[in-house]
Amino acid sequence: MALQAAVELADGTGSELHLVHVVPIVVERTRPYSWANHSWAKERSEAQLEWRKLEGLKLLDDQARRVEEEFGGTLTTTYYREGRPEKEVVRLGDEIDAGLIVTKSQGRPWLERIFGAGFSEGVFWRADRRVLIVGELGWRGSTLPRNR
Repeated sequence: MALQAAVELADGTGSELHLVHVVPIVVERTRPYSWANHSWAKERSEAQLEWRKLEGLKLLDDQARRVEEEFGGTLTTTYYREGRPEKEVVRLGDEIDAGLIVTKSQGRPWLERIFGAGFSEGVFWRADRRVLIVGELGWRGSTLPRNR
């Protein structure tokens, strides 16, 4: 739903459409006498990270293909990043001077969204630019009136 909304907004306003996928990278602190310090644990962790990177690139390619084939949109470019997703999205928005950041709601309960910032809320609170959070219900879940 968020991808379709972004394509429609970009096409309707004649704006560029940039697509980003961020693979979360968590830096583990080393602790003395921890099982995580063993070579087998480090190899497993590195293998999992490589798998997540490959899956992230595949997802980004799939989303780019959907923009063009399924929604008939035109992508300006795609970006692959690693790090804290909300920080990387905001940083990229600043780098490309985005007029609007469109993101998908994670579908968490409203009370949890208020007290615990998830990805979408983190982008909303960190960004110095407009952020549109699109829910999975689309207009059905919106409090805005529809024009027919």
